[in-house]
Order: sequence, then C-alpha cells, then structure tokens
Amino acid sequence: MDANGLLSRLPVLRLLIPLIAGIILYDFCQSLWVAAVPAILSLTILCFFFFVKDSPLSRLQLKQYRYVPLFLAMIAVGWMAAWLKAPPSINLDRVNGTIAYARIETIDYNEKSMSMQLQLLNDSDYNKFDGSHILLSTRGCDYNLQAADIIAFKLNLEKVRNLGNPDEMDYARFLYHKGIIYRQHIKVDDVEKVGRSLTITTFAFNLRQDLQHKIMASHMQPETQELMIAMLLGNDDFISSDTRDNFSKAGVAHVLALSGLHLSIITFLIWFLLFPLDYIKGKKLRLVLTLLLLIGYDVLTGLSPSVIRATVMLAFVFLSAIFFRKSSPLNSLFAAALVILVFSPFSLFGVGFQLSFITVASLIIFYKLFQIKGVKNRILNYVYTILVTSMVAMLSTIILTAYYFNTISFMSLLSNIIILPICPVFMIMGACGVVFLATGVDVVVLNRVLDFLASIVTGSVGIFAKVPYVSGSVYVTWWAVAVYYVILVSVVLWIYKKNIRFLLIAGTALCIGIAHCVIMDFNTSRKGLVVFNSYNSTPVLFFNQAEALLWVPDVESDFDLQSFKRQHRAFLAHHRIDSITLVDTALHKLADGAVMHPYAKLQGKGFISIGKGRWKHYTRNEDNTIKFDFALITKRYHSTIAVIDNLIECDAVMLSGDIYQDDLPNLEKECRDLRKPYYSLKSQGAYVMME
Repeated sequence: MDANGLLSRLPVLRLLIPLIAGIILYDFCQSLWVAAVPAILSLTILCFFFFVKDSPLSRLQLKQYRYVPLFLAMIAVGWMAAWLKAPPSINLDRVNGTIAYARIETIDYNEKSMSMQLQLLNDSDYNKFDGSHILLSTRGCDYNLQAADIIAFKLNLEKVRNLGNPDEMDYARFLYHKGIIYRQHIKVDDVEKVGRSLTITTFAFNLRQDLQHKIMASHMQPETQELMIAMLLGNDDFISSDTRDNFSKAGVAHVLALSGLHLSIITFLIWFLLFPLDYIKGKKLRLVLTLLLLIGYDVLTGLSPSVIRATVMLAFVFLSAIFFRKSSPLNSLFAAALVILVFSPFSLFGVGFQLSFITVASLIIFYKLFQIKGVKNRILNYVYTILVTSMVAMLSTIILTAYYFNTISFMSLLSNIIILPICPVFMIMGACGVVFLATGVDVVVLNRVLDFLASIVTGSVGIFAKVPYVSGSVYVTWWAVAVYYVILVSVVLWIYKKNIRFLLIAGTALCIGIAHCVIMDFNTSRKGLVVFNSYNSTPVLFFNQAEALLWVPDVESDFDLQSFKRQHRAFLAHHRIDSITLVDTALHKLADGAVMHPYAKLQGKGFISIGKGRWKHYTRNEDNTIKFDFALITKRYHSTIAVIDNLIECDAVMLSGDIYQDDLPNLEKECRDLRKPYYSLKSQGAYVMME
C-alpha cells in the first residue's frame, strides 16, 4: 500500500500526523516562529495553487501536492494547541507573600498530610493567575475540606523540580504536561476555607469520593473493595504495593487501570439495560442515551485518556449507525486520537495514551491476519482469541512497558486466559453493587459473590507472580524503543506486501539495536556510590557489580526497602544490581566499602552521619584525629555547622534533601559564612561517584 492509498483509506491521518508533529515541535521549541513559518508557507502555497491557471496539465501536475498546505497548516494547529494548553508562568517575586484564593479540584488525605490540586483564582487586578493550577501539600489534615471549596492562604510558590537522582522519572515534565509547574508546602492551620464554587469536575470528584467511602465501608473484603474502586471508579491509589507488583509480574496490570476493556463492559451493561427502547422503535434513541451515559461515566471516573479514547471511538461507531454510514475501525481510532490531541495535546506524551492507542491499532491491523475460519468449537475459538489478543498486545507494547516501568512479564499470555473472563462478570456485578451502595443498601449475598470472584483474581495473580523468572527488570532507552518499532512496522509491511526490502530494513535496524545495546552496556558503570536526594530519608547506595549496600543514615526515618527498589527500579536495572543489603547497626562490608553506623568508608570516601546517634560521643583528639571527607547532615540535626567543626574534622558538609525547609537555608548560609565547602542534595541533586 503506497502513501496515497494509505491516506485515501485513512483520511484522518492527513490531519493526525502533522498535528502530532506540531505538538512535538512545541515540546522542543516554544518560539512563535515555529508555528508562524508553516502557517505562512501554507497560505503561500494555497495562493500559488489558486493563481496557477495556465493549463489543465499544470493543474494536474500540482494535484499530487494538494495535501502539502493542509499538512503545514495542521503542524501550526498542533503547535498552537500545545501553546494554548501550556501552563502560564507566574511572576513569583510579585505574588509570593500575598494572599491567594484557590478552588480545590482534587484532594487526597494521607496519614499526617494532605495533597491538593488547586486552581488559583483572580482576586484583583493585581493578581492575574489565568487559571493556573498548582500543587499544595500540608503538614496535618483538615477533613472538613472537599473539592470545590475555596481556600485562602499566603503564597510561597516554588517551581516543581526533579530530585536530581540518576535515571529518575522526569517528574517536572510530567506535571508540566498536566498543566502544573508550581507547588507549595504549608501548615494546615495556614489554610482557611472562605467559600465554595461547584463545577462539573469537582462535583464528579466528590461523587466519586463518596462512592469510594461507601465501598470501603461495606462488608466486602478489603481486596474486593480495592479492585472495585480501581476497575469501576478509575482510582488505583487503594491498591497495595504488593498487589500492584503481583499484577505487574503476572502481566495483567492493565486490569487495574480503567481502559477500553472496562468501558466496553460498561457499554454492554448500559446497552442491555436500555433494551426496552427497541420495542418502541427507539433504537437510535438507545444509541444516543448509551453514548450520553458513557460520557457521564467518563466524567465520573476522571476523564482519563484511555477512557476518552474508547468513548470517542464508540461515538464514531454509534454515529455511523445513526446516520447509516460505514465506519472504519482504524479511521475511528485515529479520529479519536485527533479529537483528544486537539483539546488535550499533551496527552500525546502520556504512557496511558501511547499504550492504549498502540494496542488497539495493533489488534485492528492483525485481526484479519490471525482469525480462525471454519472452527466451530467455541472454547477453542475463545482460547485462541485470548492467546492471539494477548500476544499482539504484548508484542506491540512490550518495549514501551519496559521503557516506562523497567519490567517485562513472561506470564501475560497464560494469566490473561484465566483473568480476563472473570473481569466482565466482576465488573457487571460490581456495578450493581455500587448502585445498591449508593442508595444505602449493602447486599450481603452480592458481597459474598464479589469476594469469591476477587479471591480468584488475586489468588491466580499471586500464584503467577511467584513462578520463578516470571518477570525481569530491564533498562531501555528511547533509541531502543525507536529501533523496536522500526523492526515491528517493517515486519508487518513484509507480511502484507511480501517485499524483501522490508525484511532488509528490519535486519538493519536489528543490527543497529544490538550495537547500541553493546555500546551502552560497555559504558555503564558496574561500581559506584550514590547519595540519593529524597524527601523523607537520605539513602546512600554503594554497589560493586551486582551487589550493593544501602545505608540510611537518618536511622529514625520510616524507610521501606521495597519502596526504594520500586522508586529507583530504572537505576538498579541500568547497573544490573540484583542484591541489596540494608545496613543496620552491625558492621557491613563489600569490596572497597564498609559501613558501621554512623561511620562509612565507601569508594575511598569517609562519611559520618550527623543527626541523632553516636556521632555526639566522638571526641576530637589532635593526636589521633579521624578525618572525614563528608559530614552527612540529616533532618534530625538542629544545631549549627560550627558545633560540627569543633568536634569533627571533615573536608565538606553534605546537606540531606530531607532537612526541614526552615533549617536548610540557615545551614547553607552558615557554610558560606564559614567558607565551609558544602553539597546540598536538594539544590544540586544526588551525589554520584562512578567508576
């Protein structure tokens, strides 16, 4: 299929491809000329086409270029769409210290804190925030606050920055694409509720919160409640870390994320409940009502890209049925992408958007290739369909999953055969349970059935997750992602076109990919020291080959080793670290490294932890002085740098990233005044030494 044939069969691609190019251009360059140049070129070419009237032959020769102005115009549209959705900048010097008013859009309660997403409101001609969104976290909780409440507080905003740890997720860029570039942390007593302003989204959020509370207060088992909230309401925050890891290892993590699979089940349920309309010749009304109820469900569950994608696709199918037009699945998919990206251009960079669209496109492309003809056995057809669907979905997204989550599961084919058939039954019965709970009725029999189904799901997942070598940690670069999709697309084209050139392209890309992996592996350090920047601890990791020592100097911090492994999975996979020993009060040794709290000798550098602990018993003796390279100060320390100098001889001070916000500036200033070399993890990021 040539380019013109592809565009004629899938006309939406004429708009979608240049739109995506424009959004990517904006992400790299925000200068206005990037949009102005293609827009001006488009108008110039259109004018040229309009005035060319020399002969029919000339017009025929120019006809093959008729899409060029459209492509250029859509590049400009994509850039402008991203520009319009980009979060506005705020003059912090002007607004910090003033009283701001903001509407709470989302709110989450933790054990001793709250985190909120706010929309700043214009309170006067002096403060024009243009609907800016910020993150606000508090020390302490106020359970009277809800979404839609208007609060007042004194602004002390700071830009969202990454922690600066190696191989970390670009959190600042992630929030930027969600429209947030500022955050603030204050005491809960400094937040005052001054009013209320209800919107559709805040109403839906509060309704979702209310349903969550009713589910959590029901007599169902905790694991059932967690699955219902995740699969029906689109909130997986209640899923425990162990359960999440098990689903990931078993290759069925997609079950926990609200997506097209879940929406198709909800669509079937709504469609079935509206069957009486067919008896009064209201089939079109049935289609319209189903679509409207689906849109309402999207709003209730938070308008995630995967759900919007599925809804837009269904909308095209429904509209085709209403107006008796034939619908192409791929064209509907691309139209859904076009609609989403026009109104939410930064969804392009979201992992959910990428995974859902690539998966559905792959399934549509391979549908006719793999379907069985002439086999009437329903069980055989079902097993085959699940196997092929899982295989296509896995092969089409395995590299993206590895890139974003640094893990690969080898059990997805088998686990999907067992888990997927239970999902529709669980969701339909769960939806009935939610309706009953919303009316204040807790049906015991229904709860027991849901508990049984949930136990089958979690039990099966737990068994698959315990199989040896069921999953592995990998480190993948964007280069590897690009090479993989070049190979995949080339193989697909070879299957359809039977042209040996596509196999040659795939082979060349494979050689490039192997060379890239070999070079990257050769340049990756197998020995090193990293002092990580963290909000609640100061992890110090020393690794040599596949083994590592993890020392947490602030001994009273609530440190979780499994959480550390999940948070730094990319770094551990990159350097092939398989075994981590968490240091306690005993002496721990590794080649070129030794730790006995509060002292450490790691990769030739001497450390002493300054916080609470035995360092205070150290007495400086000029005849037998121990010299340290770094005095590592944690948040437990509330004295001065001068006190440390009087007791310990050290070349430099390292200030932990978890030092209290009020103490850190004072310690940095004292270091400068005393001309004491210092390294601030919060300002400079992780301290890294690699060999």
